[in-house]
Amino acid sequence: MSKLFVDRAGIHIYKLFETRHMIRLFFPACSVKTSQFGDRLGEALIKQHIVQEKVLDEALTLQTRQRKKRLGDYLVEANVIEPIALEHALAIQKQESEEATQEVPARKIGEILVAEGALSQDRLDEFVKTQQSNRAKKIGEYLENMGVSDTRDIQIELAKKAHLPFIKLSLYKAEQNAIKLVPKEVAEKYQAVPLQIHNGRLLVALDDPFNPETIDTLQFVSNMHLELAVATTEDITAAINRFYEEAMFHKDVTDAENLQKVFNLDNKQKNDLLEIEGKNSGAPVVRLVAKFILDAIKKNVSDIHIRPKEETADLLFRIDGTLVKIRTFSKSLLNPIISRIKIIGKMDISERRLPQDGGAQVSDKDFKVDLRIPIIPTVEGESAVIRILNSQAGLKSISDLGFNEFDADIFRNMMHKSYGMVLVTGPTGSGKSTTLYAALKEVITRNLNVITVENPVEFHIDGIEQIQVNTVPGYTFARALRHILRHDPDVIMIGEIRDEETGKIAVESALTGHLVLSKLHTNDAAGAITRLLEMGVDPFLLNGTLLGVFTQRLVKKNCPECIDVEEVELAVRKVLGVSEDEVFYKGRGCEGCRGTGYQGRIAAYELLQFSPALRKMINAAITTQEVHEQAVKDGMIPLTDNAPALARAKKTSLQEVYRVRLE
Repeated sequence: MSKLFVDRAGIHIYKLFETRHMIRLFFPACSVKTSQFGDRLGEALIKQHIVQEKVLDEALTLQTRQRKKRLGDYLVEANVIEPIALEHALAIQKQESEEATQEVPARKIGEILVAEGALSQDRLDEFVKTQQSNRAKKIGEYLENMGVSDTRDIQIELAKKAHLPFIKLSLYKAEQNAIKLVPKEVAEKYQAVPLQIHNGRLLVALDDPFNPETIDTLQFVSNMHLELAVATTEDITAAINRFYEEAMFHKDVTDAENLQKVFNLDNKQKNDLLEIEGKNSGAPVVRLVAKFILDAIKKNVSDIHIRPKEETADLLFRIDGTLVKIRTFSKSLLNPIISRIKIIGKMDISERRLPQDGGAQVSDKDFKVDLRIPIIPTVEGESAVIRILNSQAGLKSISDLGFNEFDADIFRNMMHKSYGMVLVTGPTGSGKSTTLYAALKEVITRNLNVITVENPVEFHIDGIEQIQVNTVPGYTFARALRHILRHDPDVIMIGEIRDEETGKIAVESALTGHLVLSKLHTNDAAGAITRLLEMGVDPFLLNGTLLGVFTQRLVKKNCPECIDVEEVELAVRKVLGVSEDEVFYKGRGCEGCRGTGYQGRIAAYELLQFSPALRKMINAAITTQEVHEQAVKDGMIPLTDNAPALARAKKTSLQEVYRVRLE
């Protein structure tokens, strides 16, 4: 087996024989004019049928042309200077070259152009960087820009040529002690990411293993010998951001834990410390809590969970409906974190025996979000959930909900009625609020007086009046509804129908010339009708007001970057009634989807339109099954049939369909 290395010193070749005897050959750099080992990268790409020879020749020609292009050519092509200005500067340079001495050398063309006022020093520096960048471009970059090759294919061939492993960084977990050895600025400049320390050597993934400057710099700053691996530039950039962000978070956790270990504080001292930290944004616990909240907002997380255990506590993010563990930290850090969250949510930090609810608002130049913070005591300590209500991320239109065209037209038609009631049903976390706000967005276009009664107000919308109920002083949904009916509303949105009084007022409001939108907790569309009847709403009132019921579940969308054939258990196929030979798809997991295989969510739904035939059937004794059967006869596609259609369209996996089925 042979292995070679090239560095500034020269070429090192190692030959290992079966007898375990090894010889080493060394060629000093000063004695080597040119060197070539094995096929050139372009030749390897042709052999692997990654590119055609003609295309490679075009890329090489372009590379040669760019490397020969002078600074003046860039400036003229970009219309920064006129050709006549360049000719004038070249004439001055020629004259200076003829008169140049060792003490007074001729100026560079850029210096002359700045001196003559043809361009500024900043613009010159910008184009010098462009020239240097284009001259340093590798053949693979030209091929990629021409759209004839994939970066990954090129880097795989580069790894083979260097006898190095090619690795995919998306699911790789870097070691904190390795990250510490290379500053982030160095990693970004040289496109190299440290991964782990193995047998006294630092494993580094980089996009160009033949760049001696990169290798020398990394060895110098880390003070370690390197083991090299090859990865794509895109993977390396994403990994640098992810690993160094995790390293900063790890440091904040460590600092906060160390602070708790250093001081042996009684309760009063702990409260004093918390008060000081509340005023000092640089305190470790303050930084830690602020960091994971801001990180969650940027990642479009819906909920943050602080979950206590016997000896530790977990930080989890709910991403696209799935709880993902972000970090486990010392149990000693639980109380300070919960106390800091209570301070943010304007709660009583001394009360640890009773549940508390709080709220806050986070503002930044890029976003403005509301936080809803419930805290409950458990046997292992207090548990907190921070619900993130991001209006900019969550407000959608009807066309964004995933309706087919037929159902979208039916739903829009309901929103353009002058009176009646439309209900959105489903369990907690099924996207009911998002659908209601999409309906409101459609209603607003009609220039009507819209008033909402909510608990809490999740998304603030210009052009409508929004009221938040407060049950502590007795300002309930029913009481708020009685008052807003005197304010001449055209459309009323009720956050949720929870009791008989609210249900009756909602139905009576719809009967007296108002369009009423609301949520109801039922499993399916048919169940909404029987639920209202159970609340005591008279059948004849329901017949005269109900327009339709929309029931939904959120299913995770397959990640488009890593979608692959799904392995489906036979039992799942039997329950859903799909054949054994039908193929379905699911994401494998990549950097884009954080290894989950899913990216985003889409609604699987059923839309019940209240038909004349169904109105005739409504009575106090009607069953959910009877309502469902008639709705299907009227054209409703049940959710359990709608969801498999999403899987057949490759939008989600069959496992997700199985999870949200209704029967």
